[in-house]
Amino acid sequence: MSDLNLKNIVVSIDPLEKTQYSLNRAMKMNDVLEGGVNIHLFISLEMDKLHKMHDRYDFSCDGDWFNEMTKPMADAGVKFTSEVIWTDAWHRSINAACEKYDADLVIVSDYATEDGRTDLTPSKWALLRSSKCPVMIVHPNTNMERNNILAAVNMQTDNPRYAELNDKILSYSALLADKYSAEKHLVNGYEDGMEYPDRAKLIKETDTKQENIHVKQGGPRAIISETAKEIDADIVVIGTLARRGVMAAMKGNKSERIIRELSCDVMVLN
Repeated sequence: MSDLNLKNIVVSIDPLEKTQYSLNRAMKMNDVLEGGVNIHLFISLEMDKLHKMHDRYDFSCDGDWFNEMTKPMADAGVKFTSEVIWTDAWHRSINAACEKYDADLVIVSDYATEDGRTDLTPSKWALLRSSKCPVMIVHPNTNMERNNILAAVNMQTDNPRYAELNDKILSYSALLADKYSAEKHLVNGYEDGMEYPDRAKLIKETDTKQENIHVKQGGPRAIISETAKEIDADIVVIGTLARRGVMAAMKGNKSERIIRELSCDVMVLN
């Protein structure tokens, strides 16, 4: 866990929205993490959103808007940089910013719908599939404190790529639990009785308290969202395998279906 870092953070800023949940989360992380964080503000409009607005394109963001947004960082002595970019390939542009600023994490806001479900744009789904660093999706209803961290794993896998994902999920979950003095929970699902995971092995390999291990039968979407509600999770850490070509353009993979069901922060690891 010692090689993990959350120091350099790229924060997505949406000029169309009044509240920047992503920046609020980054500022909280600055308070919690030893030595604070470096923030890069990626200020950009998503074309997906503009297209939905049809004739409501009029908006303005002046120096007063920028100064008001950045004042908390200036007052707290947080190191930050910023860029304003107009792009028709939002996810590629933010990925380029992450590479340029050596990002350990990118944070985006989820402006959820009234029924509590996520309202992420196609550009943000594309970011989740392509990002080389972890992506944190901040839900407006999430507690700014972290009391319960939920790691979603599949420890029965013999696929080396999924095994690597499990290791990353466990490492980042442990890091968050440590920094926020939170409880780390683990959910491991199985669909066939022959795949029932060994609880003793789970305890040993995941360094998780026995009472915080949740083993359930069913599909990932159902058991992860169910467990998150049961423990009142503040953040769920999940993994997804990066896709390219035709597969990268497809919607509705397991991770995306899970995210749509959650009403808390989500950290997605590729």
